[in-house]
Amino acid sequence: MRNIAVSIVGRTYGEIIEHVTRVMSKVTEVEAEYKDTDIRVGILEFRADYYEKVTEKTELLELLGEVRRIVGDRQLLFTYRSEEEGGEFRHDRAGFMLPDIYDWVITSRLVDMVDIELMSGNYRVARYAAKAHDAGLKTVLSYHNFEMTPRDEKILDMMESMETLGGDILKIAVTPNKEFDVRRMIELEDKLIAGGYKDYRITKPVVIISMGDMGKESRLHLGDKGSLFTFAYVGEESAPGQIELGDIFKKLAKC
Repeated sequence: MRNIAVSIVGRTYGEIIEHVTRVMSKVTEVEAEYKDTDIRVGILEFRADYYEKVTEKTELLELLGEVRRIVGDRQLLFTYRSEEEGGEFRHDRAGFMLPDIYDWVITSRLVDMVDIELMSGNYRVARYAAKAHDAGLKTVLSYHNFEMTPRDEKILDMMESMETLGGDILKIAVTPNKEFDVRRMIELEDKLIAGGYKDYRITKPVVIISMGDMGKESRLHLGDKGSLFTFAYVGEESAPGQIELGDIFKKLAKC
C-alpha cells in the first residue's frame, strides 16, 4: 500500500472546517478515480500551528472533535510545528504551553498519532511519547532542516535517538543543495529498509523527504522500498515541494 497524508490548515475554526471538508471531497474523488491502484489517503494531518486559538483548550478540542467526525476512520495526526522547523506563525504563548496542549490532545484520544519534534529536547520527547503510548496513540518523531541535508551519519544518529525515545514512525525532512543530496537520501532510505546499517538499531518505519522542487522525486519513493507515507496538499501546501493530491495520485499510478 502506498499511503498519502494530507495536511489540514486554517487560522480559524471556520477556515479549518472548510478546508477539511474540501480535502475529504477531493480524497473521495481521486480514490474513486484510482480505485484499481494501491494508492490511498490514510492520514489527515491537523496542523495546529496554523490555528489561532490553539492555546484555548475548549476551542481546540471542540475543533478536533469536528475534524475527527469529518475524517471518519482515517488516521488523524496532530502536529504543532515549531517556527524553527517550518511552523506557520510565531505564537509565543503556544510555545510555553506546548506541554499542556499535548496533554489535552493526547488525553482526549481524538487523534490517532502525535508528531513530536526531536529537537524539542529528550525529556519533553520522552514524556510526550510515553503519555501518547499510555493513551494508545502512535508517535511520529520528526526532524526538519530547511537549510541543508546533514551527513548520513548524523541522520542515522538522530533516527536511532528517535527510536530510543519512543518513536513509532521516524520522520526526516531536509533540504537538498544539489541533486546528489536527493539521491543520497533515497539511497539511505533504501539501505535502511533493507537492514543494511548493522551498527544502528533502527527498526521502526521511516519517512524520509527531500524538500523543495529539487526533492520532489523523494516524495514518490513509497511502499515496501520507500517511506511509510508521503505528504500531498489540497489548496495550500504546508511544506516546500509538496505535490497536489490529484497530481501525486497520477504520478504514483505511473510508477
